[in-house]
This record gives sequence, C-alpha cells and structure tokens, in this order.
Amino acid sequence: MSISVTDLEILGQTALQEFSDRIARGERIEDRDVERPAQRLEAKLEQLYAVAATMAQREPTLEGVTAIWARMVSICDSMSKALSDLHPGKTPHSDSYDRILDIRNACEENRLLHA
Repeated sequence: MSISVTDLEILGQTALQEFSDRIARGERIEDRDVERPAQRLEAKLEQLYAVAATMAQREPTLEGVTAIWARMVSICDSMSKALSDLHPGKTPHSDSYDRILDIRNACEENRLLHA
C-alpha cells in the first residue's frame, strides 16, 4: 500500500479539523488555551513531514517530488493560517506557530530544489 499526494492532503485536513474542533470546545480563546492544541497541530505536521520525506525518496520523477513538497507547503500554509485566524490582526506568539513556519520553509526549499 502506498500513500498518494491526495492522501497527504487528507491527513493535513484531518489534523486541521481536529484542531478546529478542540478550539471550538473552548469557551474563550486565549494564548494559554490555544497552546496545547497548537502543539498537537505542530506534532501532526512533523509526522506529515516525515511521511512526505519518505514519499519523496520513493518517488521516481522530479515532478512527483516537486508535487509532494508543493502540497506540504500548502498544508503548512493552511495550518499557520488557522493559528493566525484565532487572533485577527495580531501575529501569533507561539513556539508551535514558529515551528510550523520553519517546517514550511524546509518544504519550500525542498520544492525549489526539485523544481
């Protein structure tokens, strides 16, 4: 059984939905209320990154590798947007947010390397 780029996207959407559900269960959105779900979102992104790296190693074409990393950039963008949308007009002050952006940058570097 192999995982496709579409499966990677579905896993990212599922992680975002779980994050949104956790936030929705909270009464107030304060930094301390968001940190735990943000850490879980970050951890899921790190898992997706590992899956993407394995997929890229096994992908026979450069176009396929580029598609994997492009999809990961999109997933990272969605996750960072979900965190920033919690406090419109403010930059999130979260280690998890910063780490998500770091992972996004790594994915973008990989995408550019294989494009």
